[in-house]
Amino acid sequence: MQSAEVKNEVEPDKGARPRTRDQELVRFVGRHGVVAVEHVMEAMGVGRTAAYGRVAACIEGGLLERLAILRSEPSLLRATRSGLRYAGLGLPVAAVSPGGVKHSLACASVAQRIARTNGQGAVMTERELVLAEQIAGEAIVSAEVGKLRGGRPRLHRPDLVIFKDGERIAVEVELTPKAPHRLDELIRAWRRALCVNEVHYLCEPGQTYRAVERAVARVRAEWRVAVIEGVPR
Repeated sequence: MQSAEVKNEVEPDKGARPRTRDQELVRFVGRHGVVAVEHVMEAMGVGRTAAYGRVAACIEGGLLERLAILRSEPSLLRATRSGLRYAGLGLPVAAVSPGGVKHSLACASVAQRIARTNGQGAVMTERELVLAEQIAGEAIVSAEVGKLRGGRPRLHRPDLVIFKDGERIAVEVELTPKAPHRLDELIRAWRRALCVNEVHYLCEPGQTYRAVERAVARVRAEWRVAVIEGVPR
């Protein structure tokens, strides 16, 4: 599948009827799975009061729901099944666990920063990539990390994908260090992957950043993998 075809999974049809503000809001939340109100404020270009007002209306309409998972994030949002249909997304309701929330929020922040700085490029979330690959019946932007029983490839999908100027950049968001053998396996797979032009690892400073940097050096993937210190919040 070519980049333009993949982009159509996430970009509106130019001839389609414009979406309402509520549809855009629910679509944004649904694409990412779980977001904080601050993400909504940036996505809609509004202040906190206006964001809370639109969110409240969508919750009352059964399109969004609040999740109380982290004390540090008292107002997390997820699109409901009805909301996903309303937004025109073929995605399932996001599965959310306490251990994965911080990573999901970090990915949403990274995606918004990319959108601010990426010009006309498109950003695809992992949720959207899963659906696109299911529709295509084949891997699109996934690295093969082994074989499953029966010989099918075991795939690793990036957290985000950037499509710009005919190129594909896989983006990985690392908040905690992985075991060295696991990092080596993943980065070696990305080094071999022909589906991407580059891979960007955005890492928490300190141990996580150093672990990825060492793994990239061990498998000699510096020409394919860029290691970037710092993850936007």
